[in-house]
Amino acid sequence: MDVLLFYPILFQKGGADRVLLEIARAFNAPIYTGIYRKESTFSEFSELDVREVRQPVLDKSLFFLQNNVAAKGFALTSAKFLAHKVREDYDVINAHGTPSNWVRNRNERVCWYFYSPVRSAFDLYEYRVAGLPLKKRVVRDAMFSAYKFMESVIDPKIEKTVSVSPYVNVRDASFISKYIRKPVEPVPPGVDEKLFVNESYGKYFLYPSRMIPEKRLEYAIGAFREFCKKKKGWKLILTGFQPQRERELKYMETLKSLASGLDVEFRMDIPEKELRNLYANAYAVLFCAMNEDWGLVPLEAMASEKPCISVNEGGPSYSIVDGKTGFLVNSPAQMAEKMLLLAENPGENEKMGRQGRKRVLENYTWAAFLKKMENAFMEVAKSKIQ
Repeated sequence: MDVLLFYPILFQKGGADRVLLEIARAFNAPIYTGIYRKESTFSEFSELDVREVRQPVLDKSLFFLQNNVAAKGFALTSAKFLAHKVREDYDVINAHGTPSNWVRNRNERVCWYFYSPVRSAFDLYEYRVAGLPLKKRVVRDAMFSAYKFMESVIDPKIEKTVSVSPYVNVRDASFISKYIRKPVEPVPPGVDEKLFVNESYGKYFLYPSRMIPEKRLEYAIGAFREFCKKKKGWKLILTGFQPQRERELKYMETLKSLASGLDVEFRMDIPEKELRNLYANAYAVLFCAMNEDWGLVPLEAMASEKPCISVNEGGPSYSIVDGKTGFLVNSPAQMAEKMLLLAENPGENEKMGRQGRKRVLENYTWAAFLKKMENAFMEVAKSKIQ
């Protein structure tokens, strides 16, 4: 099957980038993207056919966004994908995220892998936009109005939409009803269970995450501080890639300040093998992201036979079985309580870890995910055959 992949900006090591990588490898599919920064994303992409969208005139007109990769990437891909007409033969286009779905404007047979709409225009408006100065808010509101209009025109044309998790279907139900206007099938990603093993239960908790406010690393630090009041000799390891943007750098400094006096270690830009080693030897894994679409970290934790203590929201509220493969908590204080419970009951900790791996093997492998995606692609490609 000839699959073409469309992806907004390929420049980091996130869960969505990992999903794209697995699909590209499985279907030997070329990737079209607005911006490609191979030095900062997964190195495996350099072995694949990544085609950076070229639009010199648009690039020059967006010079003022040169240092804001995310904003420039969104603007570039929005315009380019909206106008792009695929010339090569293909069976199905698999668009990932927004605005890759806009490729449907001039191309048929699109299967959209839906994470969320632009959340600043919807459920995160109050969090990200409402507090901005009036001039900036007016500009954002105008952009969001145009964005919503294009979604209303393009999304109903898309032949099939699958979502990253059942949670997304609930959280974005109003968007799905108003804009997509078709049933959306949840197809959550998995992990490569062969890469994750359990070697030991070291005296540290692990939270792998991008260093951005939405991941709420301060939640984990606060929980660890409470835990340390009752249990000594433990460490918290926070790992991700080195922040580059001003917002992220300021957040990193805030986190280091909050961690003052605690045994908290920040490990940046570590290789995948080293990250898997941290999983393999952690005692348990923490997860604190705000309304995460799905979350690969809890799955990687469970695949490593480590319980995951997560906030009771987003995708983890579906992937984690509370009290069996981990815990779902509603405050840093509750997270600290569960950390203490596991630290004082190593037998229960190991039992939960084994149950977690069993759950991953039964439900969340890449093989199972890719089979569901293939079925979705075949459903869309039928119209070409007919």
